[in-house]
Amino acid sequence: MIKKLTFFICLFSSFVFSQNLEFTVFVKDFDTDLPIEDVTITAVKSNQGFLTNKEGIAIISLKKSSDLEFVHTSYKKLNVKNSAFNQKEITIYLEPITQQLEDIIITKDHPQEILMRIIESSKRRLTLPISLKVYLHEFYKRDDKIIFFNDGLINFQILGNDKNIKTDILVEQNRAVGFLDNDFDTTILGYDLNNIIENYYQFKYLDEVLDNRARKNYDFTLKTYPPNENYLVLKITPLPDSKGILSNFRILYDTKEKIILELSSFVDQDRLEMYKEGLLASRKVYKLEFKNTFRKDGNYYYLANSKEVIGFEKRYKNKERKIEVKNHMVITDFNKKTFEYGDRNVFKGKSLINKNTSFFTNYWDVASGFVSTDEEKNIIEQLGKPDTEILNEEENSNE
Repeated sequence: MIKKLTFFICLFSSFVFSQNLEFTVFVKDFDTDLPIEDVTITAVKSNQGFLTNKEGIAIISLKKSSDLEFVHTSYKKLNVKNSAFNQKEITIYLEPITQQLEDIIITKDHPQEILMRIIESSKRRLTLPISLKVYLHEFYKRDDKIIFFNDGLINFQILGNDKNIKTDILVEQNRAVGFLDNDFDTTILGYDLNNIIENYYQFKYLDEVLDNRARKNYDFTLKTYPPNENYLVLKITPLPDSKGILSNFRILYDTKEKIILELSSFVDQDRLEMYKEGLLASRKVYKLEFKNTFRKDGNYYYLANSKEVIGFEKRYKNKERKIEVKNHMVITDFNKKTFEYGDRNVFKGKSLINKNTSFFTNYWDVASGFVSTDEEKNIIEQLGKPDTEILNEEENSNE
């Protein structure tokens, strides 16, 4: 394929010269007034995507005026008219659904069989080919201290079909700050961008609960989802006597559309402590979390955002180190049409940790769809300073 030079020019032009409507949204719990993290916000007219951070904050930058949809599985969905966004800062309250009781559903087929059918249906329904514009945001910890950060605007060109997915990655802008030891093996860090979409679109994280042995190791429970009678929740939990590092799963799916809307998993801390020797040959895992959110809009069905956290201990030069990687991916825009590009423009690396910083706008402030918290911004600023400047600041603070 021949790369069209107009591609990046158009990206730049649309970003810089479009008259965006910008404001900050604070999303809070109606009962507690506390901020709500991981709220998926979608502009109804343009399908632009945003995600709230730990402070419940999202900076909204719209291409055109639009109503906004606020979705979180622990709260009632809320649609807010665009006329309400007439100030630079807006507070939105979501009503929790935790008070509503879930009923257990008894089915003729085992829930595992239902899950298999839902997975196959979801694979077929996912929109392909598609171009996803993604903001990637990653923090790296060593011994409980953040030592490195990278983020970037990435274009995933997802081609193929439900049986064979191919992903090409084009990095629009990116930055990397911090310091990794020379002996630090970067191949164990980050999430492999070249197969991450395939894992998500093939629902590979569910493989461990799909084989015949899974019924002996897990309890499968199907429950109602009170906010929407068309949705059901499948909870999969390891049985007390089952061995190994086994995840707890929660799958929210639409019974009419037969598609997965949210998939999350985590491993209980007690189970990690008991079986941490067995997950990876050279690592002792102490944290393992995952969450995917999918969105259905008309004929489109696509990944809306994801979050993964892995923490493990690994020996370096006869010393145990705790390593933790936290990754957010937010789909800020998408297009059914893919664009032309050359092979030399495709990013071949495993992670942005291996790519030199290159940016021409402060994309992380507005274009990201997901902003760092004030605490994270301070950390990023410190990571970006030369070692001599940090040393001088420490000396001045001690005087």
